[in-house]
Amino acid sequence: MGKTANHVKQQPKRNGKPEAIPPLRDGDRMDANEFLRRYAADPIVYSAELLQGVVHVTRWREFTDGKETIVPPISADGHATPDNHLQGIFFVYASHTPGVVSSGSVTTLLPSQATSLEPDALLRVLPTHGGASTIGADKFVHGAPELVAEISFTSGSRDFGKKFDSYQADGVPEYLVWRTAEKEIHWFALNRKKYVALKPHADGTLRSDVFPGLWLDVPALLASDTAKVLATLQQGIASPEHAAFVAKLQKAASKRKK
Repeated sequence: MGKTANHVKQQPKRNGKPEAIPPLRDGDRMDANEFLRRYAADPIVYSAELLQGVVHVTRWREFTDGKETIVPPISADGHATPDNHLQGIFFVYASHTPGVVSSGSVTTLLPSQATSLEPDALLRVLPTHGGASTIGADKFVHGAPELVAEISFTSGSRDFGKKFDSYQADGVPEYLVWRTAEKEIHWFALNRKKYVALKPHADGTLRSDVFPGLWLDVPALLASDTAKVLATLQQGIASPEHAAFVAKLQKAASKRKK
């Protein structure tokens, strides 16, 4: 997902003239504030992330005969469709879990201020219900969402390398990576500040520790059997542990109102 209108800001002026802002280049080092300043102003960069202080440009604009092309293009089966499926799963879960919200790709500034990412999907607990992230005045997510997910078609080395390290270092409780080319889904949870892979249950489902009732039928999802995926998710939502989690969130919200 590329830049939105939220990235476009009025640039400061010196002596009545707009300040010249350097371009955003792959490999540059900077903090999150400078990254967002250059990201908003750069006319060529379409999508970029900051990983532990280092810029990674992932998509850019090219112009041929006056026509704009976004490079590289997005694959349907490799990225767009799996992304839609995962966002749908998160949306259904959040719809049945008051105090939890889902999101597609959104600029997310992690606590270290050295990392600004755009995960493909995320689930977060609202701060009113005890969550660790907020929406800032800039309309971006600030803090560590409870669960972030990446669709990895051509970006596997980054998703399992610096991005993995960044999410882990900034205390994101759970991280899911769907490697679409390899037909693999990996789900990690923090344990003593290190990511540990969740083990599938006997039925092949992966189940979140942070979001009780979030059951992912991996074999069905990889086979694009979305009806079975949703049926399994509904079983999780109907489970006693999900009911207990909803009650816990409501209790946290009530305490904050007092």
